[in-house]
Amino acid sequence: MERDYILRLIEQAGTVLKHVLGRILAGSADRAALDRDLQRAAQLGGLDLDLLRICDAEGLLQMVAFTGAPDPSRTWLAAETLYLDAIAAADDGDAQAARRGHEKAAFLFRLMEPTWVLPTGFPEASIRLAEIDQRLAALGVADDGSGTAAQ
Repeated sequence: MERDYILRLIEQAGTVLKHVLGRILAGSADRAALDRDLQRAAQLGGLDLDLLRICDAEGLLQMVAFTGAPDPSRTWLAAETLYLDAIAAADDGDAQAARRGHEKAAFLFRLMEPTWVLPTGFPEASIRLAEIDQRLAALGVADDGSGTAAQ
């Protein structure tokens, strides 16, 4: 029953993230409002956006795998939240924050197993990784797969 509750919270977070992505892509996003929504989505999964932003790969792993193995729901939520945060940072002209966010999101997406069920309407991790590679290339950064990009 607890797992069902957690999955419902992740679905709610997914709904928030879909709206965030829609606003980013439509160019109608106020950064402060996006930050509030990203923070809300992260909190629904027991995560903190500010911590996601400052953690290194080891810290991210501890946040999503506090029971030993990466939790599928938390890993996906952290990865998707960081991905959208990075897109918003790039739109704001903050290339460094965008690069860091994309690198962290890529690290988390690489942890995901193909058998993990994602919230409805979201692409598989491999698709997000390809998108991140394209976004990093547009920023003039090549992702080397280690969680830190080479320039």
